Amino acid sequence: MSETFSCVLHPDFAELKESATATVTSVARKCFEARIPRRQRGKLPVASRMAGGIWQHYDLSRRLAMLDADPKETPLLILNRYANWDYVANMMCNDVAITLESINSYVATAWFPASLQGYMTIEQGNRAEALTLATKDIDMQTAAIEGLFLRNLQGEKVGAVVVGTFEAIPEKIGRHCIVHGKPVAFGAFSLISSQDSETAIIAALTIHQELYHHDNQ
Repeated sequence: MSETFSCVLHPDFAELKESATATVTSVARKCFEARIPRRQRGKLPVASRMAGGIWQHYDLSRRLAMLDADPKETPLLILNRYANWDYVANMMCNDVAITLESINSYVATAWFPASLQGYMTIEQGNRAEALTLATKDIDMQTAAIEGLFLRNLQGEKVGAVVVGTFEAIPEKIGRHCIVHGKPVAFGAFSLISSQDSETAIIAALTIHQELYHHDNQ
């Protein structure tokens, strides 16, 4: 059965929720972010720090092992719509020329969208396939999960797929308003088992999509 672990970051605390038990836990933000080594914190975008914090808080490597999945050989799917642009929001301005001079175009188009994927792959020593998609089409997301599963010699799905959504959305990027209220940061990991039905997978993906209601508050 799939499990989903979500987080909404507030100024002073992290609100954590476990879908299987509906348990909600509040952790001081300082304590939550302390799960990331001090030397890494300033170099990582908020979304990556949040992902690392959830992974450690819920000990997801151990939970994957309980699903007969090797954490180092478990495929990873990241679903992000905003591509971590918050990391350079302060460098952007109304003058496009200045913005382009401040931000390397390769970094903006190739590194930002996949930065969380790269962080999780390196941090976990993961050798499996990893993919980042920017879409809210659940059919496409479901197909991606299906395609990422490892298979045995009989072609049957084995192990698990980790699905993650992590966003830190600033109020503005340059002159463009992104959210209607205050800046928000939220995210979730789902552990999708090879035994899960399509209905269970869609239910997990729906939790990820529902997190985006925070960007309208």
